[in-house]
Amino acid sequence: MHNSAKHYWYVLRIALRHAWQNGSIFFVLAGLVLLPVWFYPHIQLKSVVQDTLFVIDISESMNVRDVDYPRPQTSRIELAKLSVREAMSALPCGSRVSIGLFAGDEITVLFEPLEVCQHFPAIEQVITKVSTEMRWVGDSWIIRALISSIKAAHKRRLNLVMVTDADEMPHRTAPRLTELLEMKEKVNGLLLGVGNETPQPIPKLDGNNQIIGYWTREEAVLEGNHPNLLAYVKALTPGEPTPEGLLDEVGEHLSAFNQSLMLSIAQSVGMQASHIQKPDDAIKSMNNNQFKKEAWAERDARWLFGLISIIFVLIGWFWQPISKMVSK
Repeated sequence: MHNSAKHYWYVLRIALRHAWQNGSIFFVLAGLVLLPVWFYPHIQLKSVVQDTLFVIDISESMNVRDVDYPRPQTSRIELAKLSVREAMSALPCGSRVSIGLFAGDEITVLFEPLEVCQHFPAIEQVITKVSTEMRWVGDSWIIRALISSIKAAHKRRLNLVMVTDADEMPHRTAPRLTELLEMKEKVNGLLLGVGNETPQPIPKLDGNNQIIGYWTREEAVLEGNHPNLLAYVKALTPGEPTPEGLLDEVGEHLSAFNQSLMLSIAQSVGMQASHIQKPDDAIKSMNNNQFKKEAWAERDARWLFGLISIIFVLIGWFWQPISKMVSK
């Protein structure tokens, strides 16, 4: 048994010496170095990141199809979702992102911040499934929702990017901005506006996202937007026309991107604002040093093992010529 062990050691030494001489040992090392790659190793590196809470407006007016990207008559919410997805994909690895939905006067954060590169497929699926059918209330107060969003972003130490048509329901001619002033510069933020400034009818959709009708003035009143007219509309018999001029003050059945409101609230809270036509506009708006910071971030280390493996392969490939030159 002792002699057998000595024989194996002798054979191993001969094999290693031969592998060293012809350079094949470096190919073996290259393969061994790649083994950790299968376990997705990570390392901590000092990186420039953009930790961001994306908030998407899911109020019913976001169904209006007045956007020309990626095709004519695209809905506002589709552009919002595409813009969030593309902006998210443009963030540097190591950035943490979260998604929130806005309806009524508050937001719902769907998940706590996740590293964008490692979790991109899952986050992308979440964004794809977002729809106005997920709203929990019909009205929308962007000022209150923005305050809620700022608090959520501040709590998680994130930048804030809200995508909205800035069309409040019910409409207000003089929004109160006092509460926003208390939130000024709490977070680095950006408002991205979607939609056309020309009022358009708000569509009703079926379960297949097909338009089956549009909201009327009478329905807008029945939703409680004009209490002074509610009794008149309720008294109408089915099919009875509304007296001419009675509902002229009602405008909630139409929707337009409210740029003046968006700019006013952005200025009040110390945020930036941009009206976007395509996802690239969102990416450009977010490419701002104010939204970036240096932090220790977990980065994919597979490239490092791949680089070492390549170096071993190159050494093995040229080992014999190199060893001959050295021996001379």
